Formats: sequence, structure tokens, C-alpha cells
Amino acid sequence: MSRVALSDTEFTAVASLLHDAAGLSFDETRRESLGYSVAERMSATKAESVAAYLALLSGPEGGGERQALLDEVTIPETHFFRNPPQIRALRRYVLPELLRQAAPSKRLRVWSAGCSTGEEAYSIAILIRELLPASAGWDVKVLATDVSTRALEGGRAARYGERAFVMTDALDLARWFVLDTTTGSWVVRDEIRDLVDFRHHNLVNEAPPFDPDDVDLILCRNVTIYFDRDTTRRLMKRLHGQLRDGGYLFLGHAETLWQISDDFALVSLGDAFVYRRLDKEPESPERRAVLPDRRTEDDLRPTRADRRRNDDDRREPLATVTAPVPSQDPLDAVRSALSEGRYDEAADVAAEVVAATPLWAQAHYLQGVALTNLGRDADALVVLRKAIYLEPEHAFAHFLLGGALERQGEPVAASRSYRAAATTLGSRPLDVVAVELGGRSAAELAALCLELAHRADQNSRA
Repeated sequence: MSRVALSDTEFTAVASLLHDAAGLSFDETRRESLGYSVAERMSATKAESVAAYLALLSGPEGGGERQALLDEVTIPETHFFRNPPQIRALRRYVLPELLRQAAPSKRLRVWSAGCSTGEEAYSIAILIRELLPASAGWDVKVLATDVSTRALEGGRAARYGERAFVMTDALDLARWFVLDTTTGSWVVRDEIRDLVDFRHHNLVNEAPPFDPDDVDLILCRNVTIYFDRDTTRRLMKRLHGQLRDGGYLFLGHAETLWQISDDFALVSLGDAFVYRRLDKEPESPERRAVLPDRRTEDDLRPTRADRRRNDDDRREPLATVTAPVPSQDPLDAVRSALSEGRYDEAADVAAEVVAATPLWAQAHYLQGVALTNLGRDADALVVLRKAIYLEPEHAFAHFLLGGALERQGEPVAASRSYRAAATTLGSRPLDVVAVELGGRSAAELAALCLELAHRADQNSRA
């Protein structure tokens, strides 16, 4: 794939245009990636130079090409039932609760904001149909919006290859999709397609598509990673205004509202952290809530802490809590086990600490260290994402998450995590080392992260 080397002036001009058009933020680490996208569009438009292409973008007829460039730089990487912890939370807690609350009106509204090619929206529709048959007579709408016209076309077509089903159970595939034997693609059944409405929408520059306080659930996953802090802050204000009191907001694994918005409560639902609009909750500095752990033994391999947790604990009401830090650090035992290669023990002890102090980011992180050393990357993704939710500047958690994602076959997400690690490492003293990561200095690890991000970008294009 060709690439143009953008000069400082050219890079600034293209990045500024994309920021103005859709709020997308391109820092220096994404210059090379932007060069590939510009090269693709120059080839398509037969522009002989970057200057000529910039003139086309800025001209009176440039609207269509600006949209084409947006389509090019927003790389769709998604699949059905992505992020299993969040899918479990939706299936077992969030959707049943929302349906109970909406029973008097028989009306449910869901917004998949930044829906890409539609897998997320259709996944939500499937979860709703599992709980609510078509014969129930409800008014259900899943609105799927995106800034990419190319992605929306894919969503409306509702045809997907095998790669989209890497996290789909065979029974779900047979129940909700029809195999087109002529193309080998799977087509979403009409009873699911009927619930989803696709619409072009710019989250940054256009008014929200619902009336205020009208939405029960918003999924805006892996969208704000493309935005700067100010753009994200304004977007969260809009999303908060769309949700009704008690409505839920789902973000991606690397996204957080820490230092962005205090308008939502952070809620722990088993293996997932989600946000909730709780206007009637008393104000507190943290506004974090822990709900009952509703996992079953089949959801995760049980630890000693899981086995000790009893049913009474699971029925505790919603409570706003803070994370206490014990006077004697219980993580010392975890660190000792890690240093001696006793990774099973380290993972179990860390899980016990997490059970006692679920908002302690370092406990989740060290559990992730143990799990990655055990080769349990799928489990490590869960705890490392929690660590980042709780401490977004945790560079080492970003680094480990990037590796786990890459090994799980998600190069685009891995690249984001590696770049997040490099950015946060850059704010640390350069001689800081992480013993559990081989004693690398912050400077060495930051350079490695950028190299790994570049490799992941290349793999995603391949």
C-alpha cells in the first residue's frame, strides 16, 4: 500500500480539516497512518500532489471528497457480540432492567453511536429479541449512526463474512442469520433488521437524533479515542442530555470519563464497567457505584475469592463507594508471587484483593500481569480494561492490553493501546522502570510501544 510523506504544513492542514469536519484528532503518532489514507484518496481523485489534493478538499466541490477522506481514516474494526463482559452485562442485567422499567409504556430506545458496519447495533437487537419476542407488541428502536457513509452501506446490506463472527456462538449464528450459499456470507434475519435504523450522523457537528431524556441505552464504544479531551467533554454533555434518568452509557475498553465528566456514575457489573445517568443519586466526588456481581460459574474460571462470595453479597443494593487503601499493602504477596514465577497463585491472590477493593486499579493490573504470563489473554483483557477505566494514565496496563489484543487478533485496538501507553509513558520520568515488564525504562518502553503500534497498523491494513 502506498503512502505519502506529509510535511509539517501538510499534516497540520489535513489534521485540522478532519478535526473541523468530525472532531477527529491526529497527533504526531498518527502522521504515518494519515499519510496512507491521503495516498489512497490522491490515487482515487488523480491528484498529482498533496497540495493539489488539499486544494480539492478546500474547494467549493470538496464536500464529497471530505466525506470520502472521513470514510478512509475511520477504519471499521468490529464484530458481533464484541467485548464479552459488556455483552454479559447487557444480557443479564442492563436490558432486563430497562425492559422492566419500560413495561408500562412498552417503548424502548437504544442509540448505537458510531455504529461502524452495524455489528454492534444488530448484536443489541438480537439481545433484545432474546428477551422480547416480536409478538409482544413493543415499540422498540435501535438507531445506528455513523459519520462514515461506507460503513453505513455495509450495515444496511447486513451481510457479513466469517471474521465478523469470531465471538458468536454457533447456536446464535444459526438462529439469527441465514447463510447465502452463493457468496458464503451470512445475512441478518429480517426480525432483527426490522429493529435497526441506520442514519448518517456527525456526533460533533450535528444535533442529537433524539429528544432530550428520550434514550434508555447509548453505546458509544471506541469513538472518543479519535477525539481530543475538549471534543469528548462536549460529546458527553450531549449524550447525558439524551439519556433518561437511570439510562446506561457504554464506552469502549480504553475509554473513560475520568477528568472528562462528573455527570455519570461508574457502575461495576460483574466483569464490566459501564456508566449510568443517575440524577437522583447524591453528589459525591467519585460517583462510582458497585452493583451485585451477577456472574455464574460458567462465565469465568472461579478464583478462591469467587468461591467465597455468597448469594447474600450478590443481593446488596446499589451503593456509592470509594476505594480504600489498606495500611498493609496486600499486593505485596501478589508481587512476590510474580517475581518467583508463581503466576497461578498471583492471579488468585490478586482476585481476592480485587473482590475486597474493586476500585483499586493496581490490583486489576497485577492480576492482568499474572494472567498474561499464564497465557490467558482473554481473561487478561477483562482485568486490564478495568485497570484502565479506573486509572486511565496507567501506561503499563495500556502496554499489556495492547499485547493481549494483538495476540487475540485485534490489531487496530492493539495499536490504540500501544499508542496510549507511549503517550502516558512520555509524561513519566524517563528512568522509571517496571520490574514486572522486564525492568525496561519508561523511555525504552515508549519507543517499543510506538514500534509495536506501527506493526499493528501494518497488520490491520494487510
